[in-house]
Parts: sequence; structure tokens; C-alpha cells
Amino acid sequence: MIANFFSKTKPATIFSIVALLFVYYFTATFLLHLEELSIRFLIKRISFFILIALLLLIVNFIVKKNKLTKDNSYALLLMVFLLGIFPEAMFSYKIVLANMAVALGFRKIYSLRSGVDTKLKLFDACFWIGIATLLFSWSIFFILLVCVGMIIYQKLTVKNLFIPIVGFVTPMLIYFTYCLYFEDAAFFYNKFSYGVNLDFSSYTSLKLLIPAIFLLIILLWSILKITPKVLSVRNNFKFSWDVLINHLLISATIVVLAPTKNGSELFFLIFPSAVIVANLIHHIKSKIIRNMILYAFLLVSVLSYFL
Repeated sequence: MIANFFSKTKPATIFSIVALLFVYYFTATFLLHLEELSIRFLIKRISFFILIALLLLIVNFIVKKNKLTKDNSYALLLMVFLLGIFPEAMFSYKIVLANMAVALGFRKIYSLRSGVDTKLKLFDACFWIGIATLLFSWSIFFILLVCVGMIIYQKLTVKNLFIPIVGFVTPMLIYFTYCLYFEDAAFFYNKFSYGVNLDFSSYTSLKLLIPAIFLLIILLWSILKITPKVLSVRNNFKFSWDVLINHLLISATIVVLAPTKNGSELFFLIFPSAVIVANLIHHIKSKIIRNMILYAFLLVSVLSYFL
């Protein structure tokens, strides 16, 4: 059964997940984003597939290194299911690259729990968030996650507040200098045009409505079931769970405010959603229900191409 197969992290499960991503990505490519077939088109698509696969492996490293789930592959599998459910998320270059950058920042935020090299981690986290902001301006909201991490992991000092500012400003200054050198400062300023789009009419289509409702129900179930258990035990995971919930809320805020409303903006929700639901699956004792949840994700991911 699917839940049993992915209950442990091993090479076979990682290979299966990457193979599933390959199926989703190229199915969406030929059904939704088909261009004139050419060597250039194939190289572009294969290169971008490798980039997304690399992003998944970075997220998997973050999850395992910081023990955000138990020793299983559910989080990685759910990320791929969610990419299959929201295929447009795989085709916005700016959003995928911004998520690659913030993922490198998340790696530092979640590792604040160790108490090692705190100042360097704060600088690195905001440095990568700065790069992500240059790619997709609303990524700036993840600075809030750095502040939340400092508060939850008890790293909040005057000096530690100053370091993230330096880290965030550093890539800005480098890029501004580059633009100024080529006499195109306006191009730099345009990176910070925060157009807000609150038109959710695209979400009324079944293609987005059904998957979004499905994900919302699963997330609410996961949070309501796991949070009381986490709060009842005082350990390091309690603090990571608090950061994870705030991560989800910040990501949801970006999705709501983002100017893009075609499903690609939902990429920001995929990491925290997958980790939260993975914890739900782990805590459910019934193998039947575990399998039902995973098969439900698979079914919705397939249906999304026919809605």
C-alpha cells in the first residue's frame, strides 16, 4: 500500500517521487503549456524540471535536518501531489525561482533551534529572502518569519534584530549598483511595485475551486488534530510547529495579495502544507485512513487535468 511504501525514507521512495514529478510536469507541459516542439523547447522544459526536482530535494533536506516530520517520505510525496493538483505552480519562472531562494532561507530559519551560528543564520536567511524579493516582490513578507523564528527560538536581541536588516539589504545594494552601472535604476525600482489583486474570480473555476477546498479541509483537519498533541508535550518540535504554522499563515497572505491569480501563486503554500499534512498522516494509527488520504491526493491530482 502507498502509505506503507513511503513510511520510510530510502532511495527507492525518493526515485519514485521524482519519477511521479516527471509524470506530472511533462503531462502538464503537453496538456497545458505545449509550444512548438523543438530542441530549445525540450532543453528549457528539462532544465526547469531539474530545477524543481532540486528544490524538492532542498526542502526534503530541511525537513529531515530539522526533524519537521518523522523518518518518512510523506512530506516530499505530498509536495509532488500538490504540484500535480496545482500544475500552474510549476510554470511560473519567477515564482519557482523565488521559492528556490526562500527555501535556502527557510533552511536557516528552522535551524535556529540548534542555537549554533545564530548570527550567520540570520544574515543568510534574510540574504536569500532579499534575492527572492528581487524575483517576486511579495517574498518580502518572509522577513516576518525570521522575526517569528527569533521570538519562538528565543534569539531576539538588539544585535540579532540588526543582522537580518544587513542581510536583506546586501543583495539589494549589489543589484542596485548593477542597475545603476548600466543606467537603468528604474528597472530596480520596478522590482518593488506591490500591485495587489483581490480578484478571486479565477478560483470559481472547478479546476482551482475543488482542489483549493480539498486542501483547505485537509489543512484544517491536520492543524486541529496535531496542535493539541504538540502543545501537550514540551520539546523542540513544539517550537518548530509554531514556526511552521506562522509559515503557512505568511504564505497564505502572499497568495491572497499576489497580483497573479492563476494557481501559480499557490506554490508558496506547498512546503508548509505538505509538512503539516505529513504530520497528520504520521499520527493517524489506522493504515486504511492513511492510505485513503494519500489516494485522495492522487485522485484530486488526476482530476485536476480534466476539470
